[in-house]
Amino acid sequence: MRCHEMEFRRIRYFATIVEEGNISLAAKKLNMAQPPLSQQLKLLEEELNMKLLERNTRNLTLTEEGKVFYEKSLEILEVVERTKQRMKEISEGISGTLNIGMIPSLGAELLPEKIKDFYHRYPKVKFQIWEGDPNRIMELLEKRVIEIGIVRLPIDYELFEAISFPEEPFVAVMSKSMEINQESQSINLVELKDKPLMLLRRHKGTSSYTESIYVGDTLKKACANLGFEPNIMCESSDLMTLLTWASYDIGIAIIPKSAEKTIPNSSLLFKQITNPVVMARPPAVIWLKGRYLSTVAKLFKQYFEH
Repeated sequence: MRCHEMEFRRIRYFATIVEEGNISLAAKKLNMAQPPLSQQLKLLEEELNMKLLERNTRNLTLTEEGKVFYEKSLEILEVVERTKQRMKEISEGISGTLNIGMIPSLGAELLPEKIKDFYHRYPKVKFQIWEGDPNRIMELLEKRVIEIGIVRLPIDYELFEAISFPEEPFVAVMSKSMEINQESQSINLVELKDKPLMLLRRHKGTSSYTESIYVGDTLKKACANLGFEPNIMCESSDLMTLLTWASYDIGIAIIPKSAEKTIPNSSLLFKQITNPVVMARPPAVIWLKGRYLSTVAKLFKQYFEH
């Protein structure tokens, strides 16, 4: 039976009963009395000519037909909700809340100008920003707390879709009192020999993709090729901690170049590492595969597709 041949409200009633697992709780959620709700369920089953729920004294159990109908009910409800939202947008303009997750080392580079332009175009849109390491951002996507994440590769392509960007070099961040090679905006890797270095670490998370990414692995390999072992005095997943410690002359922070904008107007010195250039993993904008994205999220994602 096609959707328009039955009352839409009965589909909503049925889905609520399944979600609550109890007609009494469903009636309370729907703000209606229990007998009318039971009657609507009965009418729906008669209309479909099939039993959707097995009833006993304590709970309700979906029949095989009920399981199929429940899945289709969710699809119908989502289509209707999306249509209502779209009609609202047409009449009132684009609105809603955009939930974005990002790692701090990329937020300052990829987001501000795009957020500024997006908000100028759609002033009714609000923003919720979440920060964390890549595993944390992927967990938030899986839990549907956020719709769009900004991380560094690798990711699990079975779970996520992505728009990736070119890889970028690491830079050495130091205070003026610890400056090396004052005549240049770059620094040879060998000049960091014996210097106290502070590195970013991505901790293992609880998401389906939990690979631990460590800047030190790349740096150690490059240093080994030059015949020395780096003096790593600190590892942290918190970018601001490394930059703060660098400003206090504790050590030299090794961060991706895009993170230079994290502290505007800083007195810190940022020097690209050369001979060899040490590259950070590529940035990417990611979202959960197969998940419906809100109109706001789709519009914002377009900023990265071009």
